[in-house]
Amino acid sequence: MYSIVARERLSETTFLWEIHAPDVAASALPGHFVMLRLYDGGERIPLTVADYDRERGTVTIVVQALGKTTREMRDRYRQGDAFSDFVGPLGQPQRTDRGETGPGHMVFVGGGLGVAPVFPQLRAFKQAGAHTTAIMGFRTRDLVFWEEKFRALADELIICTDDGSYGEPGQVTGALARMLKRQKPDEVIAIGPLPMMRACVETTRAFGVKTMVSLNTIMVDGTGMCGSCRVTVGGEIKFACVDGPDFDGHQVDFVELIARQKRFKPEEEVANKSFDHVCNLEKALVVEGKRNYKKYSSVDPRQTPMPERDAHERAANFREVNLGYSESDAYKEAERCIQCVEPTCIAGCPVGIDIPAFIRRLLVRDLNGALETIYESSLFPSICGRVCPQETQCEAQCIVRKYRKHEPVAIGRLERFIGDNGRPPAAAPPAAGFGLGAVAIIGSGPAGLAAAADLTRFGAHTTVYEALHVLGGVLKYGIPSFRLPRDIIDREIQRLKDMGVIFEINKVVGKTFTIEQLLKERGFDAVFIAAGAGAPAFLGIPGEFAGRVYSANEFLTRINLMGGDRFPYLDTPISLGKSVVVIGAGNTAMDCLRVARRIGAETVRCVYRRSRAEAPARVEEIRHAEEEGIDFLFLHSPVEINVDGEGDVRSMRVEKMELAEPDERGRRKPVPTGECVDLDCDTVIYALGNKANPIIGRSTPGLALTSRGNISADDWTQATNLPGVFAGGDIVTGGATVILAMSAGRRAAKAIAGWLKSGKRAWPVETADIEALTAPPGALAADVAQAHCPKCHQPLDDSEPYICCADAHLQWRCDDCAKVSEAFAFPYGMCPHCGGKLRALDRAGVTGERALAAIREAFEIELGGHAFYERAARETDDAVLRDLFGKFAQMEREHMATLSRRYHVALPENSERWFPIDRAALLAGIEGRIGDPDTLFRAAIAFERRAVEFFQTRAEAVPAVSVERQLYRELGAEEGEHVALLQTELARWRAGKPGLLSERAPH
Repeated sequence: MYSIVARERLSETTFLWEIHAPDVAASALPGHFVMLRLYDGGERIPLTVADYDRERGTVTIVVQALGKTTREMRDRYRQGDAFSDFVGPLGQPQRTDRGETGPGHMVFVGGGLGVAPVFPQLRAFKQAGAHTTAIMGFRTRDLVFWEEKFRALADELIICTDDGSYGEPGQVTGALARMLKRQKPDEVIAIGPLPMMRACVETTRAFGVKTMVSLNTIMVDGTGMCGSCRVTVGGEIKFACVDGPDFDGHQVDFVELIARQKRFKPEEEVANKSFDHVCNLEKALVVEGKRNYKKYSSVDPRQTPMPERDAHERAANFREVNLGYSESDAYKEAERCIQCVEPTCIAGCPVGIDIPAFIRRLLVRDLNGALETIYESSLFPSICGRVCPQETQCEAQCIVRKYRKHEPVAIGRLERFIGDNGRPPAAAPPAAGFGLGAVAIIGSGPAGLAAAADLTRFGAHTTVYEALHVLGGVLKYGIPSFRLPRDIIDREIQRLKDMGVIFEINKVVGKTFTIEQLLKERGFDAVFIAAGAGAPAFLGIPGEFAGRVYSANEFLTRINLMGGDRFPYLDTPISLGKSVVVIGAGNTAMDCLRVARRIGAETVRCVYRRSRAEAPARVEEIRHAEEEGIDFLFLHSPVEINVDGEGDVRSMRVEKMELAEPDERGRRKPVPTGECVDLDCDTVIYALGNKANPIIGRSTPGLALTSRGNISADDWTQATNLPGVFAGGDIVTGGATVILAMSAGRRAAKAIAGWLKSGKRAWPVETADIEALTAPPGALAADVAQAHCPKCHQPLDDSEPYICCADAHLQWRCDDCAKVSEAFAFPYGMCPHCGGKLRALDRAGVTGERALAAIREAFEIELGGHAFYERAARETDDAVLRDLFGKFAQMEREHMATLSRRYHVALPENSERWFPIDRAALLAGIEGRIGDPDTLFRAAIAFERRAVEFFQTRAEAVPAVSVERQLYRELGAEEGEHVALLQTELARWRAGKPGLLSERAPH
């Protein structure tokens, strides 16, 4: 890498870099050029050496921002930054030796950017004793640079500007012609754009003055290999990069050269157009901070498709199925993000990635900046972008999906693209060292890796113990390579090693040594248990003892970890017949089905007791399996595995199920029909989830466990009941997703760091110790900066009390039409089908009914107000009211967004399209034509007054010290302000005066 030791902006388009390149500086001479490349995939561009300092080991180049690369150099590289390649010096130097008579009178003509490479030649000839004249040409005065440097070396300095704003008006050829008529020089050296050099040559030809020009034409390699820079000089083919770049201009075929220079013009115009678009986006989104920068109507309703390997071809190998976005795919999909003002997608991400920010960086082609944004919350974008269920997390919260019913922005695909193609910063141990303490992490799966990353950056000496012979945990043994390539996992683990994390394999904590030994004999200050949930679950039906009845863990481990698909070339066998049945329909089941197909099973079937709609696997995984020839038997439940006399599987009996009538909550459960069928098969694989492995629990006296055998840990800190022992991931929650395990690892890391920094002063870990923690430079700071709810993962507002409704599923039945609806709230509790009164149905197992009722009622009122204002703004003919009610609708929407953040519920759907505004006005006690502006005003005021009374009454009916009372009082005050504002607006409207909120004149 080469570093920029100095950077100077000479004009709006021209800038200077001083680059630390000792080898180049030691050999550089006037007339030399260099080749520069910013990064892998970047173009090699030729740049003439403008200056060099052998003592400092630096080379100076002056660049004009014209194309994509040079504009990127200007806008995105600063002093101290580094780039990949700097090759040189190249070409032939300018000769200053002119024999016994000396160099005589030398004229140097520089046009625009050509002024810079003229300078070292001017200096060299001046030092050789020449009489020097310098002619510098610029378009305007603002573009003039290095005047003082030239004036110090030139016996005569002439500055020309095309617009006459400084020096002599006109182009350099006019000044050159006047000088030639006045005094014939010995030689002219002209450097600048091709048309300018050609004009200088034609000017001097008539006077018979030798004129040298510098031909930095399009060069690919700069060493004479490609021939791209060929030029005809005196009837012979020359190569500018090795024979030049300086040639006798009178011998150069400029017509041919200019024609060759135009060959990439169409492509460059396309690139410049694209770059202009990016620059405009950057100005709007980054510099000006604009949000909602495009209309919903301009958003493509469908996601950019993910390129996939052909189903027939992929079903026979383990190469990755999803091929990943190309650059054009990624940029096209990123354009679907409207950069909304109040993004809800972040709340759907368990680790709180700033999704709009990384897409914003991608939109402006700042791939590295996008990766750095993701790294603030997650070090594993290439992994999470492949295996996380984004469709039920961040993408489920996408505004484009929620309010336009479009397909959501493909956040996961973009995350994968950035992780695969961005250039991560070099990983290194923390600059402050490892002074925080020593932490042992048990398990190298997602939770363990995430915790190791954060703890190391906090300054903890971190050691990860892995029971298997490879690192990665479930990422390695549980996920096939066609979904998650092994090199992706190894790359991310290597980054942790580079940061200083120590990994030890083949260490079974609880057997090789215990947690107590880690804390006492081995000197660790804390332990984080991230061992996963590796014990398989079975049904207990007859026949499970048969040899070809596998758990998903065994089956996948034999393939993914031990190469069972390559037996006998590798040592681990896998016995698989011709017909396979997999029980379950989660992502693990899909992996088993698709692996079985790849290793030769002719018939592969999935059996699941529920319907397709309830299958927990990702929709994409089910589609991929079907495309690969796998059959699905939904609403079938295993009853018995039939075996023959030798104990081998010969079939499986399944009972057909059917969906029962909806219960009072609207759910339809599968129930047996009594009808059974036998499925011929010789292999059965159980993919029903996993239980906690008991080794650690049994070997750790006093460690609290749940009734299911999972380790009991605090939702916030992941702290167990044993001092210094933390736990997270599947060992605590049971089988879950990669991203949820990572989130637990990050919470644990923060809690451990806070506890160690406090000097282990209290157990359990105190919130104050965690909040007092400050992240070191470069640490993953998102969760350190703000706490998140452990249920719904939305950010918390400081230390305010809150209610989380993440697990509240509300159903409603209409008194009028009897239809059942499912949603959090409807405006004023009105049925979305007929407008009738909705009543909440009982919900078994949900606690805190009073608190939930408060939230529900609050959203009913707020949503009702929003629907009223939206509908009124659309239907009124009065321009003032249209503006006013539009602003009130936005105020209600912003208030609901605040409530959503505070009380952790998704914003309800906008119901203004069916909202019966006439009926609503009558309910408010308002008579009159609803289209009349005065009536609309009075109806709005009546609605707000009703809301004030409602919230005040509710506040009196709940305990004085309660979250509900706080909520009701807050909402009552908010609605009271609305009443006062509406009354003022009505009075001003009636008086013909402009309103306080209106941008238009009154009627």
